[in-house]
Amino acid sequence: MVARKMKIEKASPNLLRFLLGLYVLASLGYWLTLTLSYWAIAFHPDEHVRDPFRYDAETRVIGELRPEAKAAGVAQGATLESLNGVPYAARVWDEITNTARPGDMMDVGFQRKNGSFGEVTITLATFALDPIFKNIPRSVFEVQTIVLSAVSLVCLLMGVWVVLAKPTEGNAWLLLILLTTPSVIFFSNHGLSTGLLALSFEIWYQLLQYIAASALLLFGIYFPERSRIDVKFPWLKWLILIPLGVCSLVMIPVVYGKYYGSGCSPFLVHIEGWAEKPVNFLNLVCVLLYLALTLDKLRSASTEDARRRLRVLTTGMSIGMGSLLIVFVLLPHFGVTTSMGEHLWVTYTGLLFFLFAPFSLVYVVLVQRAMDVRILIRMGARYALAKATLWVVQFALLTVVVVQLLLPVFGKKQQTPSDLIGPLIFLGLVLLLRMGVRKRIQQWLDRRFFREAYDAERVLNELSEEVRRYTETQPLLETVARRIAETLHVDQIAMLLRRGEYFVLQQSIGLSAGGALTLPVQSSAVRYLTNSNEPARLYRDDPDAWYLMAGTAERYALDQMNAELLLPLLGRNRMMGVMALGPKRSEAAYSSADMKMLQALASQTGLALEVSELARSLATEAAQRERANREMEIAREVQERLFPQEMPHLPGATVAGFCRPAQGVGGDYYDVIDLEDGRVGLAIGDVSGKGISAALLMASLRASLRGITLDGPRDFAKLMHKVNRLVYEASASNRYATFFFASYDPATRVLECVNAGHNPPVVLRGKETIRLEADGPVVGLLPSAPYTEQKVQLQPGDVLVLYTDGISEAMNNADEEWGEERMITAAQSAEGKSASAILEMIFAAADGFTVGAPQHDDMTLLVLKLDA
Repeated sequence: MVARKMKIEKASPNLLRFLLGLYVLASLGYWLTLTLSYWAIAFHPDEHVRDPFRYDAETRVIGELRPEAKAAGVAQGATLESLNGVPYAARVWDEITNTARPGDMMDVGFQRKNGSFGEVTITLATFALDPIFKNIPRSVFEVQTIVLSAVSLVCLLMGVWVVLAKPTEGNAWLLLILLTTPSVIFFSNHGLSTGLLALSFEIWYQLLQYIAASALLLFGIYFPERSRIDVKFPWLKWLILIPLGVCSLVMIPVVYGKYYGSGCSPFLVHIEGWAEKPVNFLNLVCVLLYLALTLDKLRSASTEDARRRLRVLTTGMSIGMGSLLIVFVLLPHFGVTTSMGEHLWVTYTGLLFFLFAPFSLVYVVLVQRAMDVRILIRMGARYALAKATLWVVQFALLTVVVVQLLLPVFGKKQQTPSDLIGPLIFLGLVLLLRMGVRKRIQQWLDRRFFREAYDAERVLNELSEEVRRYTETQPLLETVARRIAETLHVDQIAMLLRRGEYFVLQQSIGLSAGGALTLPVQSSAVRYLTNSNEPARLYRDDPDAWYLMAGTAERYALDQMNAELLLPLLGRNRMMGVMALGPKRSEAAYSSADMKMLQALASQTGLALEVSELARSLATEAAQRERANREMEIAREVQERLFPQEMPHLPGATVAGFCRPAQGVGGDYYDVIDLEDGRVGLAIGDVSGKGISAALLMASLRASLRGITLDGPRDFAKLMHKVNRLVYEASASNRYATFFFASYDPATRVLECVNAGHNPPVVLRGKETIRLEADGPVVGLLPSAPYTEQKVQLQPGDVLVLYTDGISEAMNNADEEWGEERMITAAQSAEGKSASAILEMIFAAADGFTVGAPQHDDMTLLVLKLDA
């Protein structure tokens, strides 16, 4: 029990289902067994026997005697001792009277008041001789049995339905107990059952007698919200419930003593008599307190919805319980017998009006937002008027046809063929009514008397089809919001679309918050809508678990939108937005038909939003791709300008270089630099990564090298140290480059070089291969690093090949690397040719090996060929 209402959410769902199953088994078993017993007696009284006399089951004192008992000599006021030679027990009495047939014998032993014992044999008489069948026709008794059975079953099934709909709500279980009570009021014994079954039914009957008033009191305290009196004085209810519970404990030994024992001891009879008076008083107190609590809540209810529920409940309970008081208490007080006799129709009318009580109980518990009594009456009156009008028209038409056409024909002694025209017309009218006129009339009545519902269904269905044609977001949202507001008379509508990690207000009606209203993706409402893919009702006086878990900011946003219904706008794979609807102008609840149509509309809107977003993203992506392609083309052109546009003329040697990037731009670098003292600088490098970022670092490396070589350096280790420092300062911590630099002097054929982690270049001298061993760490990774120089004396005919790993590691479709050895073989096969020819043959050999496999890395070559 909590401050506002009674919940049992912490209970295991399986346990609740198990308890409900046991309750349904007991209650339906009681109803079915007692109904069959009463029906058997009502429809076949000749097959059953009546009790030959009445007696007190607790004291065993024999009371009223029937003729068969008087004829056998039973002494009135005697104490019952035995039945058919077996010591008396109520179960023995039931086994005899419930299974006997008229004419069977029963031996009865008894002790007279003077202490003497007697035993007589009674011939059991048929139940049809009971005075009840002398006062009224048997058919009346049969009809009454059917009516009582039907009313009690309807109440019981409604109670089970409520618990199935809301198993974790304590009020639903209290309502189930209240709606089970009519079955024990109308059928107040164990019927024709015997043995353990009869004992269990007797316990069930007594149990409900005791707990029904307690359930009514608790229902008055906790529904639809906790009473302020109980909040202030929570101990007050226990002054009533605890004594009722203590008194109910007396029931157990009394029931057992009456049924399995030979009656109850004088002490137990005294205790039961003592407990009966406070129980009756406390039951009356429970009823009065229920009425007082309900009336108090009508004045102090915290929400209008709670006040409407209480008005419906008070009206329904007043009609239902008032009808029983009038029919079964007030009228008999004035001598009008309604249960049997000429005023029996009053009984049936009272029972019919009694159904207002259980129906109002079920309505206010199941319907989240109850409609006012006036709206219910008006809608019921409209429906009744429409249906009655249709039936009256049909009945009047049928009467005219019968009186004017059929009766004159069948009244003649001899009929002629022309007399058949009337019956044929009558048959044609009947067929016409059945083939469509009745349906069209019903549709006209719907439009006339239920225009709002009719228009809502038509408009929303049309709108759900129309939204598919929208490709732009704003017109779609405007149309959907406006049409819903006009059709369902909703004054506040908010439509929020996803923007990153938030659902942001994009379209609204009746709200002034503008775009400030947002719901985070991780908010409780959004998570609930995402997981359930169903609408979420929001009634703050009866909140669901998701609303209780919502944070302050989220509740503020929902309050600003005055949200009563949240609808997920679902795409194919994700939620596109949220639609929040405020209350209807009529304050009526959203019906199941409204929910169904709104959910279909929300699904269509979500798909339309996804199509709109997809179209917009495709257009944006195409524009971005075109822009990116253009930018890549510009970058490629710029990078190509960074490579040597013309090779210098070297006495006794030729030089050639080429770079083929894997993407539009790459990170490989080669350069041939005139050092202004007759020497020429040869450089090649490979920047980590690919694409634009690698190309930018390559450009930085080139600029650094060009700046350092302006003064014609001789100390290459120092040169590489400067390059490393400049690249380190200009690049990110995870960026670096391998780099090789050499100077060639045509006059002396001396090659001086330094290597920063690059693939060692090779000098090919005939069949001999010489690898340059100068080495050092890559540039740009460390702020300072040592480098070593190397000098090599070249000879006429030598070929110097500088390459990046994109050449040696070129792979075919089988992921097999080409390798350095194949590259050297390809270069040696071009013996005697120029540098450009050697370069072309190496690329051709590499391409022949990869045979169409995608290029994974930039491929760069720089070749120096000395004349022979």
